[in-house]
Amino acid sequence: MRVGWRDVVAVGCAVGAAVFWGIDLAYWQPLTERSGELVLFSYAENNTYWARDLRLCAVVAIVLAVLLAGRGGRHARWTGLVVGTAWIGADLLLNRSDVRGDVAAVVLSVAAAAAALAAILVVRRRRGDGPEHRPLVLGAAVSAALAPLVAGIESPTDTEAALTPAAVTLGALLTVLTLGLALAAAPDLETVHWVTTGVVVVAAAGGLTLARVLEPGNQLGSMMLLGTLQLTAVALLTGAVPRGALAWLRQLPKLLVPLVLYPALVLFTVLVTVYLVPVPSWFTALGGNVPVNAADSDTLYALTGVATGLLIGWLLLIMERALAVPSAVEAPRTVEAVAHS
Repeated sequence: MRVGWRDVVAVGCAVGAAVFWGIDLAYWQPLTERSGELVLFSYAENNTYWARDLRLCAVVAIVLAVLLAGRGGRHARWTGLVVGTAWIGADLLLNRSDVRGDVAAVVLSVAAAAAALAAILVVRRRRGDGPEHRPLVLGAAVSAALAPLVAGIESPTDTEAALTPAAVTLGALLTVLTLGLALAAAPDLETVHWVTTGVVVVAAAGGLTLARVLEPGNQLGSMMLLGTLQLTAVALLTGAVPRGALAWLRQLPKLLVPLVLYPALVLFTVLVTVYLVPVPSWFTALGGNVPVNAADSDTLYALTGVATGLLIGWLLLIMERALAVPSAVEAPRTVEAVAHS
């Protein structure tokens, strides 16, 4: 089976995210658990579990890489779901076991990379001939919605030396997955696709840098702008290229969807998962970690990015179908026309 650019991107991102996960669990997770305040007062603060947030975002990246390797096919979707669920379960168990240190980092990274590569090879051998448009669009939207949230992850002190390079690395990896999934879903690759890809790469480099350079609390604007840009690129890359000014005007509502919805959905999802359905608090308890103080909020950016991306992705698919220009149908030929042909 011929190796294409999709396979290279999928393998690189899956293995990279897997190694990231292993290093995070062995080195960075213990940093969030050994604070004297947690032991003394038995509570955590906002963003205490930044290492967990990064790690679960890496698991999402592995699932998206599996989806890309299988071109969005049914087998790839089910494999990605099983891999992601099993990986999260293993993460919770290992977190409770308090694994740490150099040996643990090496063993976890190698084992995780092998597992990710095995999943990629399995779906690659059983994928169909052509890409499945809808799952690839949804995957690209999830990755685009998650990348800025990863880049802006904070900690209680914001002095951890590992946080900034880790957040930028994982944000860049998710950006690569966004472009890979979106281009894989494109009906045809034309000049506008490559120009859009170049614009996203340059903008992502600037946006990821701003998210780490700006003072904590001032990052929100750059994060929302980066997410809006990437989701707009998904809307443009995954659809047919409009022909003419009128066709571009017809696509304008779809291209403007992220501008309106992305910031609102991120805020809405955070509020729901913190106060109504406290999934992050459940993960904190299952991981055996100290609960977050009631005056603060326990967040899970992986969940926020996935929920936001799926909602916007489905809306983009609905609008793509509604705004599609019907192809011209050849008029039936009359008997006289047939006789003279």
